[in-house]
Amino acid sequence: MKVEFINPFVSAAYFVLERFGKTEVSRGDLKLIASPIEGKEVNTVIGVNGDILGQVIYSMSKETALNVASLMMMGMPVTELDEICKSAVNELGNIITGNAATELGNSGFFCNLTPPTLFIGSEIQVSVRDMQVLIIPINSDLGELTIYVALRESP
Repeated sequence: MKVEFINPFVSAAYFVLERFGKTEVSRGDLKLIASPIEGKEVNTVIGVNGDILGQVIYSMSKETALNVASLMMMGMPVTELDEICKSAVNELGNIITGNAATELGNSGFFCNLTPPTLFIGSEIQVSVRDMQVLIIPINSDLGELTIYVALRESP
């Protein structure tokens, strides 16, 4: 996987979380793994196609999802994984991926994004065919957000 495909997601996650969350953000150690990945309780999957093909998965605990939803709802307390919470979590993935896609486009890699799909459960596995997956752990006051990036250049 090209580093040009990774950096936009790291910088977009920092930008979005620091801007919206007004929180300190740090990145854990990157790790390259083979598919399938083990998701956490709440997972948003966004497909990428065009000059770049693959998926980006945003994975978090239920507690982090509630914190994200509260942030997206301008601080309104969110106490359950209801439809508003699910929508807010998907929107966070959309915003980060949209910012990353813009940065990729500025580098000459034009891509389209699919609408986010949300998976909730305690033992989620996601398989990505014929690609390695880069794990990007992002820590903030909201909790840990793990970004799984599985992208390759289109043939």
